[in-house]
Amino acid sequence: MNPEKDFAPLTPNIVRALNDKLYEKRKVAALEIEKLVREFVAQNNTVQIKHVIQTLSQEFALSQHPHSRKGGLIGLAACSIALGKDSGLYLKELIEPVLTCFNDADSRLRYYACEALYNIVKVARGAVLPHFNVLFDGLSLGCESVGHPWSCIRP
Repeated sequence: MNPEKDFAPLTPNIVRALNDKLYEKRKVAALEIEKLVREFVAQNNTVQIKHVIQTLSQEFALSQHPHSRKGGLIGLAACSIALGKDSGLYLKELIEPVLTCFNDADSRLRYYACEALYNIVKVARGAVLPHFNVLFDGLSLGCESVGHPWSCIRP
């Protein structure tokens, strides 16, 4: 990850914390992202909301660095929580990178992906039903790829 890159509207402090190896620091960053996205929701600023989700997906959740991926996952879950009932409008963008992480070799990362998916689905509720097949396939295939059905949900 290029530290010189501009991740606006994410602040440099948020970016640094998302990349940190300590869960507590990534959690603080997620709370800041939640606050930021809530402000965008209040302003009806869909462009910035999409940009935050895209940045968290592409630059973090799908990164080569494991701590960045964990930061991206918790950040995407924070976005969903901040969006509340509007999270259904962004479900495809929120879910796809999380499902990709289900195939990761690191069991801890798969656990964080399960946790992120749980938080996204918990907020989206019924809006997630059109995505059920993709979610089920991602869960079952991701778990089978590590050798045992449903083993991806154990830390």
